[in-house]
Amino acid sequence: MTFFGALGTAVLGVNAAATWVGNISDNIANATTNGYKEVNTAFSDLVNNKLLGDSPVIDSTKHGGVTASARFENRAQGNYLQTYQTTNVAVTGAGFFPVGRPTSVVDRVVNGESDRTVQVDDTTYYTRLGDFHLDAGNYLVNSNGYYLLASATGSTNPQLLKVDDSPIDAIATTEVNFTANLPANAAAGAVSRYAVAVNDATATAVSGQYDFEVVWTKGTLANEWQLEINAGETGQTNFGPMTVTFADGTTPPFQSGRLQSITTADGAVTLSPSTAGGAATISISPEFGGAAQPITLNLGNFNGGFNASATSGLTQYNTPDGTPTNVDYTQDGLPGAEFKNVSIDAAGQIIYNYANGRTQTEFQISLGNFREPDRLDRFDDTTFLATAASGAVRYGNIDDPDNAAGIGKLIPTTVEQSTVDVAEQMTFLVQAQQAYGMNSQVITAADEMLSRLIDLKR
Repeated sequence: MTFFGALGTAVLGVNAAATWVGNISDNIANATTNGYKEVNTAFSDLVNNKLLGDSPVIDSTKHGGVTASARFENRAQGNYLQTYQTTNVAVTGAGFFPVGRPTSVVDRVVNGESDRTVQVDDTTYYTRLGDFHLDAGNYLVNSNGYYLLASATGSTNPQLLKVDDSPIDAIATTEVNFTANLPANAAAGAVSRYAVAVNDATATAVSGQYDFEVVWTKGTLANEWQLEINAGETGQTNFGPMTVTFADGTTPPFQSGRLQSITTADGAVTLSPSTAGGAATISISPEFGGAAQPITLNLGNFNGGFNASATSGLTQYNTPDGTPTNVDYTQDGLPGAEFKNVSIDAAGQIIYNYANGRTQTEFQISLGNFREPDRLDRFDDTTFLATAASGAVRYGNIDDPDNAAGIGKLIPTTVEQSTVDVAEQMTFLVQAQQAYGMNSQVITAADEMLSRLIDLKR
């Protein structure tokens, strides 16, 4: 190798060391940047194939220097930081959050309330930074200003998500389920009352709810009970009485202690046929909110025995103290309520939470994965863009058992930290400084030797 070759090789070494220092500098600067993926440096030997002799090895000058290039570590997994924010979420394993970069953010006042409309560009960006929060327009946005793209539940088609903070509608009651063992040894005239709050179509957490009261009175006959239902908007509207008879074991196929028949003279009550094995139902239409609302009281099956897992059922057997046992009553209506907050669970479900404890799920996070994540193009704010080398994005949902996209899992209320190990980077920095210094000395030595050679000619 000539003096000029030595100088050229050393200059390449200096440049490579400078590139290394540049990558180290970027890593150290982003050591505390959540979602950041470190950039390492790959070195490659350059070979000059010029030969001086006949042998491809002996007398050859196959030394041409070195080149440095960035080696992206987008697959690397960072540590997790617990934030306790219900809209924060971190990825463990493969996958990136699809996000949109805003092109327009318009704030205005509508009906005396602030409102925001956001538009994002057509390009989908990808990030591991999941510190999302609700902005003034109810969009989920991370700390770098990129907006979450989410899919409708059950799909994998991420779109800009705007959380609907409207109150959740009430669900009117249509059925009341009642389970009990009425005591065969109760005294005649003994009364037991049970009430459950039912809802009309306008029910909120504090209004639109009414008592649906079931009143049992022991009859004078051993196996008979009188049943009344009190339900209505103004005062108590009585339905019944109805005579409820239990079998005494003398009328097969009905077994002793099991429901045998229900009869009534009240024309406002509709009863199901008293057929062994058939459903025992009582249908009424009390007025709630000024309108009749059909409600069915389910009492299990005629000739039905006790079933702990059943939602309704009625029997008559002796009890230790002569009071009803196994009593349970539920209704299928739900009150409405004001929006409270939004949260993200481990399945990526975006859950709307309401003031009365109700929840609703309409959207979920679909993670994007790539054949070669390390070949993604880096963009500002810890975001990435798909490239031909990375391959096309494949979306997957956490709850998909097939997991064809090969995505990882989600950890709620956390964010993924930077993957930079500062101690390791400091070690690399010392090595880079030494490499830079040694190459500088080679340049100096080669320059001095060349100067002496020139002086000899003088």
